[in-house]
Amino acid sequence: MDLASFLTSVLTSFVIFVVLVLVFTFLSRRPGNAPVYYPSLLLRGLDPWEVRRRGTRSPVGWIRDALSASETDVIAAGGVDAAVYLVFLSSVLSILVYSGIVLLPVLLPVAGTDRGLELTAAAGIKPKNDEKNNSAPELPEIQRLALSNIQPRSMRLWAFLLSVYWVSFVTYFILWKSYKHVSNLRATARSTPDVKPEEFAVLVRDVPRSSPDETIKDSVDSYFRALHPNTFYRSMVVTDHKKADKIYLEIEDHKKKIARAEVLYANSKTESNPEGNKPTHRTGFLGLIGKKVDTIEYCSEQIKELLPKLEAEQKTTLRDKQQRAAIVFFNSRSAAASASQALHAQVFDKWTVMEAPEPRDIIWPNLSRNIYERQIRQVVVYSIVFLTVVFYMVPITAVSAISTLENLRKVLPFLKVVVDRPAIRTVLQAYLPQIALIVFLALLPAFLTFLSKAEGIPSQSHVVRATSGKYFYFVVFNVFLVYTLGKTLFASLRTILDNANIGVIINMLATSLPGGATFFLTFVALK
Repeated sequence: MDLASFLTSVLTSFVIFVVLVLVFTFLSRRPGNAPVYYPSLLLRGLDPWEVRRRGTRSPVGWIRDALSASETDVIAAGGVDAAVYLVFLSSVLSILVYSGIVLLPVLLPVAGTDRGLELTAAAGIKPKNDEKNNSAPELPEIQRLALSNIQPRSMRLWAFLLSVYWVSFVTYFILWKSYKHVSNLRATARSTPDVKPEEFAVLVRDVPRSSPDETIKDSVDSYFRALHPNTFYRSMVVTDHKKADKIYLEIEDHKKKIARAEVLYANSKTESNPEGNKPTHRTGFLGLIGKKVDTIEYCSEQIKELLPKLEAEQKTTLRDKQQRAAIVFFNSRSAAASASQALHAQVFDKWTVMEAPEPRDIIWPNLSRNIYERQIRQVVVYSIVFLTVVFYMVPITAVSAISTLENLRKVLPFLKVVVDRPAIRTVLQAYLPQIALIVFLALLPAFLTFLSKAEGIPSQSHVVRATSGKYFYFVVFNVFLVYTLGKTLFASLRTILDNANIGVIINMLATSLPGGATFFLTFVALK
């Protein structure tokens, strides 16, 4: 990639960013969109437009508010999660700034004033963009600023080696400070008077049953009351109430039909027809066939029939459909925190205790899965993830091989007339490899989320962490290793076949890989 293509990619990404900010500003200033853009202000009873007399919000007001807000204000407005996210952004920015103030003034002159690429081309080793002719190759301007422009065994390599240590030190130090700060934030949040129900609870899985006559709830209550006699409050056993829910939804559906029918019946009463017309419907398929009945009377009779069934099913559910999982509540947060970290059984497959997630965060169907099922599911899921990585390796390698213009002209010769045009060539070099890779990666998150849920993970937040971990390893392997190495190996396939020597291959990779840095710069910019 030449300098023009790189600048085209970066500037276009910046233009897209500006357009999106303007669209956000326009939509956020519409009063009808206030519930979308300012829900926290509305929930606190504040007027989002009070900062402007004309009833609109400043286009850059949110930037000023974000920069001037203290961490306490952020926690009060968005919670600890918002503060942690800002800590993450500030940490990344700190790593970038502290690394850049040393790397940019040192490495750019060191690499730009060397002649490694020129000497390599003069020695007969063609770069990736060289044609099969004897003319001097056109060297990419952007690669003159990279490690690939340093001559072999040059003393300038020490600058790059020391820079690696500097970036590593900055990264470790900033991350250490950030983790320490986040830990203090969490400890402060857990000690505030503003408590949440889940802070008093623990999630218990793999509950054993002492005797056939004892219910799961009795087993949980007796066990935790014996271990925590002074702090145990109560327990809530997870039950399979699908059938009861189905009956309840039928009752609610009939109630809605009655309410709608009563409105229609009231509207049908006029001076000429004071009795009105009672709504009717047919009981068959989609209300098209079957006996025609009075809607209000029919639905009322159905509710009377379903209510005893619902009560009977609720009793059966509480007695016979208790799952081997429960939420145990304590009378203090410290007791719940201690219980979540304590060992409650000598064997690993009984009484698995952990911190309770938020009620809205729980994946209820996964709570009843026993530890053996979860382990089997985890093995199966990670096997599928491994196969997915291998499967994606094939198309990503193929895309990386043909996504450069030189290789594209070899594979599709009829495109030579198009890609040789300077304007089209610049645009394709700037976006073709990155867009092709982004399209492949866009299909992954939903699939990895489905696999993470299938493991038996108990909460949505844990699923997000598991999905992020799988996606990270996928990106490192397929994007960083397979894409970069595949692109380099394909471009130098003839050299490898003619010189099947490990030393030649390593030297070739060391020479070609630094040139791929521009790809990742534009890839991050487009993301």
